[in-house]
Amino acid sequence: MKERTSELAHDSANGDSAQATLGPRAPAARVAVLPIDLNDVSNQPVPPELRTRLGLLTEALRTRLATACGYTVVQPPGQPARPPRDEKPGYYYAHPDLAVGESGWDQADWVIIPRLNRASPWVADLQAHVVRVRDTTIVSNRIVEIKGLELTPELASRLVDRGAAWMADQISQSIETASGAEAAARRRCRA
Repeated sequence: MKERTSELAHDSANGDSAQATLGPRAPAARVAVLPIDLNDVSNQPVPPELRTRLGLLTEALRTRLATACGYTVVQPPGQPARPPRDEKPGYYYAHPDLAVGESGWDQADWVIIPRLNRASPWVADLQAHVVRVRDTTIVSNRIVEIKGLELTPELASRLVDRGAAWMADQISQSIETASGAEAAARRRCRA
């Protein structure tokens, strides 16, 4: 504790008030985000625009993790990760060890495996495994509710934005907690 106090005093003496408050920030973790899979349990037709909105939500989540949370978002070499052709959607969600091992994420510290659980056109949850690459351990499973994603394009646009922000904050808390960050540093994302 003394080291931390003297470190803060030194930073404060140099005029670095932000660093004096929070201390030095750990290097940004490298995070990979797989495309969002659809887990449709609604027994209702899936409109074609939902697939487009899932792509937008994936990109919004990647952007949010990079810009608001300060992580380095990495892409796999070559094509984006997709399960083997004969496997159903949700394959990587059910097999996170294979997702990490087979999809070229060796340059990432963390892999996020998201899916959208669609109960109806009005109710859906965005759920994500937060997987530590070095030992393929699921350190957390996060869920945020996204109601109305299939309604109007205007509402969908707002929900993509807000859903990505909520999930990025949840993912960040999981990563920081699993990395042993101090309590004050666990809220890495900024609006």
